[in-house]
Amino acid sequence: MEDPFLKFSPFAGSDNLLVRHSLEIIGSFLVYQVVLSRWLVPRVNALVFGRHYTELKDKDARLNFDIHTVSMFQCVVSLGLTWPILFQPLSLSIVSYQDSYTSMISAITCGYFLWDLYVCLKHFSLFGIGFLGHAMASLYVFVLALRPFCQSWVGKFLIFEASTPFVNINWFISQLSRTSSRPVVPMWFNALNGLLLIGTFFVVRVLWGFTAIAILCAKLWEARKVLPTWIPTTVITLNLSLDALNLFWLSKMIKIAKKMASGSKQKGH
Repeated sequence: MEDPFLKFSPFAGSDNLLVRHSLEIIGSFLVYQVVLSRWLVPRVNALVFGRHYTELKDKDARLNFDIHTVSMFQCVVSLGLTWPILFQPLSLSIVSYQDSYTSMISAITCGYFLWDLYVCLKHFSLFGIGFLGHAMASLYVFVLALRPFCQSWVGKFLIFEASTPFVNINWFISQLSRTSSRPVVPMWFNALNGLLLIGTFFVVRVLWGFTAIAILCAKLWEARKVLPTWIPTTVITLNLSLDALNLFWLSKMIKIAKKMASGSKQKGH
């Protein structure tokens, strides 16, 4: 597949992929910053969530609504774009392989994580070091993809987003429940989403996450003579850090699920 936007770029002939796709990075950032977070998403949230959103006095709570909706949009875009390249063979070179479509996905993703980094820095007191570190690490990895480096792995990393819809749905349910005296959604739906969240998160972010880094370490070892030392060092360190962070988040999800299950049993008795 080809990059449909490249023909509009004045840098289409550049040998530097970061320069060649720079307008897509900037365009993606502007879409997330202006079109979505400032114009479209607040209107969508007001329409979908009604007074649960419009009557919020806390600016941080409203900001969180907007950011989770933007995140939902991003994961749908990522998964949709990723599907055609998801099963690229592992035999492709991590050093030299590139194609315009994968470069486009990398550029669009860079724009999103650039926006994510901006939000985490601007609202650091709300999101903290964990989300800031995730944004920085993710942006770094996808900028490296435009070196090019590990382009055949772009889809394999973006599949992590498969758990994000359930994360966002879970957050929306919890927020709506705080502002309503009656259950917002049936208990079975909440429980089903929780199971899908934990199951999907475990499969794509923990099981596949640690499997991927093991395979990637072997690929990096094979390419050690043609790669500067700082690339495998930083990539392995960041991926292991993100995997450890995912384990921490999974443990928190399981604790919350156990607490909710215990509360439901006590209420039933």
